[in-house]
Amino acid sequence: MLDLSRTRERLADFVPDGEKITRISPLTTGFSNETYLLEGLDAILRLPPSAGAMLDGHDVVAQARIYAELNTLPNAPIVPGIVAICDETILLGSPFFVMERVKGESIDDFNMRPWFIEGTDALRAEVCRSWVSAFASLSHLKPLRALGQEVTPEDDARMWREFACKADCSRLAELFDRLLARPAPRSGPTAIVHGDTKLSNLMWDGGQISAMLDWEMALNGEPLADLGYMLYGFESEHHAATRAQKLPGMLKRDEVISLWSEVSGRSADGVFWHEIAQIGKITAIIAEGANMYVTGRSTDPKLTIFQQSLGYYLGVMQSMLDAGGF
Repeated sequence: MLDLSRTRERLADFVPDGEKITRISPLTTGFSNETYLLEGLDAILRLPPSAGAMLDGHDVVAQARIYAELNTLPNAPIVPGIVAICDETILLGSPFFVMERVKGESIDDFNMRPWFIEGTDALRAEVCRSWVSAFASLSHLKPLRALGQEVTPEDDARMWREFACKADCSRLAELFDRLLARPAPRSGPTAIVHGDTKLSNLMWDGGQISAMLDWEMALNGEPLADLGYMLYGFESEHHAATRAQKLPGMLKRDEVISLWSEVSGRSADGVFWHEIAQIGKITAIIAEGANMYVTGRSTDPKLTIFQQSLGYYLGVMQSMLDAGGF
């Protein structure tokens, strides 16, 4: 557990204008990177998860460098400015970074915000179009230095297959094998892939996007992966829509695909392969959470949800593979 009083004292001498920090308040903690508000400085502190990272990709310093590089590029999405980076453990016990606080709020299935729920169908349709367009626009950006070498869709799927094996989920590994028996379709040159294109990873201010956050799973790769990940939230014959996408005004699956193609300038042909791969990624993360709980590596009661939902996600992936003749 982070000692907030001691952390404030140490940051005061390290962060520019750190003496302005009056209090540190936790915003999110758990298995993703931890987030704290630095009151007085009006900035955000991010550290690795105290509960133990479920993903090796949760490297806070790497994410800070992604933000820093994006802030130098024209036509890049809006991301927070970086105030300070520390890749040593001596100061706070782990690497960390401090970024500017972005004005706005997120929309997620558990906290969809009154303005979004109670707004008009037209407002939700515009939010949905902005969401899809923001991630589709990444396909116009050249690979980032901070993200390293290109990761092919097949190599990414193999990585998640290995993750499933470590989570002791042999059935998921077998499903990945079926997918990998067929080459992944390509839409064009390698570009930036966000890797986690949920609606909740955008910040909104006055109905407009104010930032794109949470780049922990980003890579240089095939942009159809981002569309495939997004499509999981929209109803298909294989799975239901997630909660926000069920509201009136939100685009339908075919409208999302059409808009993504229009904005990206790429064909979405073959996105079904990528949607299956991204569902496999989601399932691998769920399998790891379930395994952490079953093996006693974590006693967090929230992980029981992972355990209870694993069978459903495996069933969805198998249904899609069967339908696609894999």
